[in-house]
Amino acid sequence: MSPRRELLAFSAVLAALVAGFFAESLFGGKVLSPADVLLVSASFRDSRGANYEPANRLLMDPVLQFQPWIEFNRTMIRQGRLPLWNSHAGCGAPHLANGQSAVFDPFQIVAYLGRLPDAYGWMAAARLWVAGLGMFLLARSWGFGPWGRWFAGLAFPFCGFLVVWLLYPVTNVAVWMPWLFWAGDRVLRRPTARGVGVLGIVTGLVLLGGHVQTSAHVLLAAGLYVLWQAAVTARRAEVVEGADLPSGASGEPKSSRRGVAWWAVGVSLGIMLAAVEVVPLGFYLTRSPVWEDRERERDSPWVVARPRVLGAICTAFPYAFGSQRRGQPHLGRALGVDNLNETAGGFAGLATLIWLAPLAWSTRRSNARVRFLAGLAVVGVLGACRLPPVDNLLRALPVLGVTDNRRLSLWVAFSLVLLGGIGLDRLQQGQRMPWAWLGSWVGVGLVCLIGSAALGRLEPSLKQRATDHYVKAAAATPGADLAVYRARAEHQVRSTLTFVPRYLGLAGVHLLVLAGLAEALRRRRGSGLLIRSAVLGLTLLDLFGFGFGLNPAIARSDDRPVSPVIAYLRRELLPTDRILAIGEEMPPNVLMRYGLDDARNYDSVEHARSLTYFAPLYEPGPKARTSRREITWSGVVRARDRLEDASVQAVVGLTPPPAGSFRRVDRVGDVWVARLESRPWVQADSSAARLALDRAPGRISGEYVSDKNCCIIMREIFDPGWRAAIDGQPVKIEEYREAFMKVLVPSGRHRLDVWYDPPEIRWAIAASVFALIAVVFALTVPQWFRSTRIMADGLGRTQAAELESDLCSSPANY
Repeated sequence: MSPRRELLAFSAVLAALVAGFFAESLFGGKVLSPADVLLVSASFRDSRGANYEPANRLLMDPVLQFQPWIEFNRTMIRQGRLPLWNSHAGCGAPHLANGQSAVFDPFQIVAYLGRLPDAYGWMAAARLWVAGLGMFLLARSWGFGPWGRWFAGLAFPFCGFLVVWLLYPVTNVAVWMPWLFWAGDRVLRRPTARGVGVLGIVTGLVLLGGHVQTSAHVLLAAGLYVLWQAAVTARRAEVVEGADLPSGASGEPKSSRRGVAWWAVGVSLGIMLAAVEVVPLGFYLTRSPVWEDRERERDSPWVVARPRVLGAICTAFPYAFGSQRRGQPHLGRALGVDNLNETAGGFAGLATLIWLAPLAWSTRRSNARVRFLAGLAVVGVLGACRLPPVDNLLRALPVLGVTDNRRLSLWVAFSLVLLGGIGLDRLQQGQRMPWAWLGSWVGVGLVCLIGSAALGRLEPSLKQRATDHYVKAAAATPGADLAVYRARAEHQVRSTLTFVPRYLGLAGVHLLVLAGLAEALRRRRGSGLLIRSAVLGLTLLDLFGFGFGLNPAIARSDDRPVSPVIAYLRRELLPTDRILAIGEEMPPNVLMRYGLDDARNYDSVEHARSLTYFAPLYEPGPKARTSRREITWSGVVRARDRLEDASVQAVVGLTPPPAGSFRRVDRVGDVWVARLESRPWVQADSSAARLALDRAPGRISGEYVSDKNCCIIMREIFDPGWRAAIDGQPVKIEEYREAFMKVLVPSGRHRLDVWYDPPEIRWAIAASVFALIAVVFALTVPQWFRSTRIMADGLGRTQAAELESDLCSSPANY
């Protein structure tokens, strides 16, 4: 089969697997969304009651951040505007600049052009398809055989990291990792303008994906590969020189240095291409306390941190501690283990870890990349598990010192998949596993089966521990129903006694089946083709069994439930009024899904002015400044004057407010709504002024009439990027109460325009446009000139190919 036909065949098979993985949301009329998690709060409770269990309780962020932001991006883009400012959260906040909004992520084009919420499923499918295609191309360029490259391309899209972070910007970035290696390797081997242009595009896509931490991890891995490749080339040249061979190879170090230099040019071009997102983020970080908070919380590089070794078990058995999926127990919390997203990222199939990767390691002398991949996996494990010296080194490095390095599990999954492809190729050559290694599989499998059978004897102890835990949790939660919490304890025990034995039993059977296949290969009792097919099939089945349904497809009616309190707020409040919720009710940004404004935000980067202004609202607790801190009725009373001055008209709580604290309190469904006597969103300090101003995200405009000079106050967070003009003439915007905006205006009838237009956006756009022009030039113009020159010299197609080969192979010709 020709390379082109094989690529087309692989693309079709991968598309079929991805379509099956998302069949419910692509073809079944359901929505790929964990939005049913909102139904656990009293504000959205329906006929299913307080005991409703969502499909995956862990996936809160997609509901509270990413999907509302995608909708906001879509609305603004369709209006022909960049979504620079979000007026629905935190009394207003920079939107494009927060990075995770991922306005320019190419997968969001599906949402911009398509229909929501159907687009969520197609976006996810596109991500995984692109990831698999990139891994296939990388494996082929590295010389993998047909089995190896198909294995790598089909396994990587369904690995733990891409699946657990599928609905997060983390995956937007991670899917480009094989593409970055592929593009970088091409530049190292053959530095050309076109290769640099492709590398620039891929680097730009890595940064535009919307998660700067994962971008740093991906770029660091690619940089380590380049340095390793350069070192290998230099060492090879030293060996050749020491052997007194012809000096034709003496130019190899120069070629290597040239490749590294051109790689750096391509990456720099990609960073410039992504300047439209990176530069605003950098400026926003200077106006947010997040960087300072993380620096303060970071341990010294000389401190040995508490390791996370127990969670590493999930690289082999991802559900070893259960999860927060419906029907599964969440055992990790009791054992001090991180959640599933943080522990299972390195999962690439049990067979990959215990069989194929060790087979690949046996080729380390003939295949130098095996050593690099194994080293990358080891460093990823040490960093993710907070083990020295890697953890200490990461904390000493800029940027990486304040990132969440648990997500270096991406390196583990990436390396294991490629090692698995090499191992499957090795299996094709008849390589057999030592009996001692197979014996360990059998032993662990038997232990799993025995544990599965014996777990039921622990039922009394499990019930007592679970009951004690949930009774304490109920006592610490205002308004908690003890009966509901006791029911949760019983549910956890039932789930444990149902799920864990079944999972251990399946794991034991899986190990014994793998041992049986390996022993059949040892004794040559089975067809090599059949065994390779079985290993590939078992790996894909293992990955599908782990990931299918992890990101739930829910009924359309559960995607955006309109509860009684939502209907009440829409009816009672003006579009510019703000709302606040306390406790677990209506987490920040959930109101944005309904076109309502929240005084809080749900973002890792928040505006310092807003957090400082609302400081009295939050209960004492963590030093990190975020609007996700605890809020109680006492805090609302304490910060009442600030809330009223911020146009907060309603406060929603699970319990009633203190008696006599508010003039009006309404019971709506299962929650209470306290009404405040707040100021309007915009007002003048003169009673004689009449205002007719309209607000849109990042824009305030309209007319006013006043008999005298006055001050117009707009309760939107002040930011240096705001601009104002009266009748087209620029005027100064000043701070009001160190948080909001005010403009001094003259008497008479005038038009006032206020808009958000930070200068760094213009600089960033200019840099991105310049880089885009450079990329287009690199991809087209040099090839056009070369083709013209070849035609002018009268060279035929064969001669042109020979000339191009000579130019690329001989450093002296450059």
